[in-house]
Amino acid sequence: MLKRYLSLATAVAFSLGMSAQTHASEMTSAYQQYQQAVSTGDTTQAFKYASQAFNAGQQEYAADSDNLFALQYNYAVAAGQVGKYDIAVDQFEALASNAAQQFGKLALKTLATRLDWYKALLQKEQTRKVKLKVSGATLLMRNILDELEQAATAYPADGANMYYMVASTLLQYGSAQFSQQRVAGTVNQGLKLAITSWGEQDMRTLEQRYLLGRLSYAAADFNQVVATLEPLTATLDQSLSYTHPLTLQARALMLEAYEQLAQPEKVKQHSQHIAQMKPWQAHLEPVLLLRKMPRYPQVATDLTGDATVKVTFDISAAGNVENVRISDDSAGSKVFRHSAMEAVQQWRYMPRFVDGKAVETEGMTVSVDFDSKFAGYDYRFNHASTDYVKAEEARLRNQSNAK
Repeated sequence: MLKRYLSLATAVAFSLGMSAQTHASEMTSAYQQYQQAVSTGDTTQAFKYASQAFNAGQQEYAADSDNLFALQYNYAVAAGQVGKYDIAVDQFEALASNAAQQFGKLALKTLATRLDWYKALLQKEQTRKVKLKVSGATLLMRNILDELEQAATAYPADGANMYYMVASTLLQYGSAQFSQQRVAGTVNQGLKLAITSWGEQDMRTLEQRYLLGRLSYAAADFNQVVATLEPLTATLDQSLSYTHPLTLQARALMLEAYEQLAQPEKVKQHSQHIAQMKPWQAHLEPVLLLRKMPRYPQVATDLTGDATVKVTFDISAAGNVENVRISDDSAGSKVFRHSAMEAVQQWRYMPRFVDGKAVETEGMTVSVDFDSKFAGYDYRFNHASTDYVKAEEARLRNQSNAK
């Protein structure tokens, strides 16, 4: 039975523990209103009351209190959700320092806090117009990777979770700024621990298997791609009544890998599986499965800055990109246009679904960005996160836990 476990934030649960006897106070009132805002998805109000609860909590709790830590954590998360990245970064940095003192420098909760600090730094840096040669986020993740093996050794019961948390962060936010060999070594070790701790059918195991497959793809090790990802698709297809988004991502990679390995029957097989996928709901918009980064034109190497080209295309009912052309309102330089079209032609999508049937999508427009410092593959996981997928995974998790 396929198992699905809680997210990083839930897994380490920095929740506020208040007894029923806790007296009504400014902090308690603000915290309750914060919970209400979170439950309704009102991020603006959540930030407002998280700030109030934390400020009031500083007067009510000791500096090393678990409750104060939870209030500050909520405040940091809420700040990031409303785009106040400076606040989020400052609060997560302080939390990481506090966590190291309270729980230990290498403890699971400390790692979780540092990973959220890393995400906040990434978001902050993405809003900057000036790009840094080596960003603060990159330096922080390098430190995390440096200490991961030591942390897993110090806390062996948490080792598998630690590796999974790092791998899932790299899966979501990308790892192009790090050595492929280093990241692959980290994920491979995490996969081994996951198989030992949770088994092959656990979603945490499958997610790390998928990331390892993507890294192998980026390294052009196509035999390793198929060896890693074939077991993943087999497990998910046997366990679910619909086609999981992770299966589609894996099949898109294997389709390309088998093409490079000159195995046309396998290419046809995986292409048909994508085209004949079982959707998790009747109406779905196209989902990008595989994106090749554009080649930075050699003739443009002396130009300063990056470039963007708008490209328009159609998506067939099988998910293939067709009829690629430059968008009428594209301001991109002619130097970059051919490279942009060449890259988009190689993209692969999950098709659009109407009434449960795959249909063609016409006039899809995307912005293709050129970065003079990076060329290669974007191997982040474009998770089609829907209520149905989440509910189905929760059902499987509950069944597994019940056993």
